[in-house]
Amino acid sequence: MKKVLLNDTAQRMYVEDMMTFEAIAAELSLSERTVRNWAGAGNWDAKRKKFREFQESLHDDAREIATLLAQKIKEQLQSDQMPSRDLLNSFTKIAASMIRMRDYEKAISADEAANDAESKVAEKSQKNAAEIFKQTFGVELTDDIGS
Repeated sequence: MKKVLLNDTAQRMYVEDMMTFEAIAAELSLSERTVRNWAGAGNWDAKRKKFREFQESLHDDAREIATLLAQKIKEQLQSDQMPSRDLLNSFTKIAASMIRMRDYEKAISADEAANDAESKVAEKSQKNAAEIFKQTFGVELTDDIGS
């Protein structure tokens, strides 16, 4: 694999998959020092932080939308109106997505905790998180994670 492609892959693994330098090095057959050098040169910590903030913002927005939908349904039920099918479908879908987002967040949190303890356990959690992410958002994080 070319150096540029390896660097891009390593960056994605660090920023989006929350993998440790050690786990990335092992996965890509690189030295940990090389990965750390790339991370420093590419400002990966700032990119990881920005990625996490974006995820949290997206989750907050979804929670706000779900709350608004629930309030609208409640108002209609209290006034003896049957909520529209579209409103109920929207709420059901976003509620299911929120559950999957919560599971994804838990998997990422487990990854971060496991990264300090055991990278093998973290890799498994990351694969689970990647699968939950794919189910939630319909986007596969990588071609080989979760398979």
